[in-house]
Amino acid sequence: MTLLKLIYRTLPTRRCSSLSRFQKEAINWDYFSNSANFVDIAANALARRVNCELKTLIAQLHELSLAKDDPAKTQELKNTLTPLLYFFPNDTHPRVRENKSEEPVVLEKVGSKPPFTYHPTNFDSLTKRLNVLRTKHLGNISGHKSYYLKNDLAMLEQALVRYSLAKLRKKNFLQVSVPDIISRDDIERCGMRTDNKHSQIFHIDEAWSPNVCLSGTSEISLASYLSKKTFPLSKLPLRFCAASRCFRAEAKRSQKERGIFRVHQFTKVEMFGITPNESGQKSEELLYEFTSIQREIFTELGLHFKILEMPVVDLGLPAYHKIDIEAWIPTLKMFGEVSSASNCTEYQSRRMDIKYESEKPGKTKFCHTVNGTACAIPRLLIAILENHQNLDGSVRVPEPLQKYMGKEVMKDKFQEVMLSTKPVP
Repeated sequence: MTLLKLIYRTLPTRRCSSLSRFQKEAINWDYFSNSANFVDIAANALARRVNCELKTLIAQLHELSLAKDDPAKTQELKNTLTPLLYFFPNDTHPRVRENKSEEPVVLEKVGSKPPFTYHPTNFDSLTKRLNVLRTKHLGNISGHKSYYLKNDLAMLEQALVRYSLAKLRKKNFLQVSVPDIISRDDIERCGMRTDNKHSQIFHIDEAWSPNVCLSGTSEISLASYLSKKTFPLSKLPLRFCAASRCFRAEAKRSQKERGIFRVHQFTKVEMFGITPNESGQKSEELLYEFTSIQREIFTELGLHFKILEMPVVDLGLPAYHKIDIEAWIPTLKMFGEVSSASNCTEYQSRRMDIKYESEKPGKTKFCHTVNGTACAIPRLLIAILENHQNLDGSVRVPEPLQKYMGKEVMKDKFQEVMLSTKPVP
């Protein structure tokens, strides 16, 4: 039995979501209308759990492949197919396709677990002792999953941001300050849904504006910044970074992800880059460059972590290849995600119209886009406090952050008073 026949027999009949503004130019018609790609298209759709009637889609693509000499029929089919293909997932890296498991592949483990000679204190208890976090009685202020960072923890947040941005600037990233209110269309052009039950997007009241949302990541704003631009090949790749507040309607996934591990608003330093697509390898090189920077940051912060190649079920719509990093949380006895990096090839640039001048005179091509987390707070706060705690409840500040905090150790006020008090003669 062929793969396509198997798909016809097993795939449930469901309709793809509709689109308010269809963008035919965002679809790679050469790829989708080539019958030699149909098996790969179907296999990728199944692996990535595409929510549409795949049998009908393949049949319509077959019609399109036969209608090349009929402009009217071609246009009619493209009009029909555009809303189906606009939210169709990106292609998948060959090595990721080979991983039939839904579990990530461990590429590397870095560092080691801290050698505690006592039972370490959890993050919540540490922050209570240090008086640096408030999560209680906030319902009348900002609702569920809200928090206040204060004193040393607020300083640690800013130190992480300043340290990360300084490192990226030294690596020739252009720093950008981005808006937190963004177009719903741009969110969807980056491959993130705004209109289904799994959406993590916060919408602004339509009485104020009918088409804007709070940003879930500065990746979207940075892509929007480059929209409708064409770059000289000689200027690529370009690297950008931004520190911003991120807003996500995330649900708690497990009891272990308690406290501020998964919240609705947080600070993040993001990396974003565009590359040419002459060889098809430049974006993969930039992905590994971003991952190398993440590795450097977490190593300098003294964390034990593992680097993971994510399976196809975790790629979402835009990612072709995705690498996550998880840091060790001692009291949870687990690794928790602290960063992610994705190569989205031309998925976002087609929808955002980000191009470059090709090697062939007079011809332009779509760039590839790559994104990655340099620093995600508050998850890094949890990892740092738990891994660098002392028996007395104080916390050692990682060496690269000390110059930004002006101290080497975080102590509660009682400890500081006792240490500064001199005995009476």
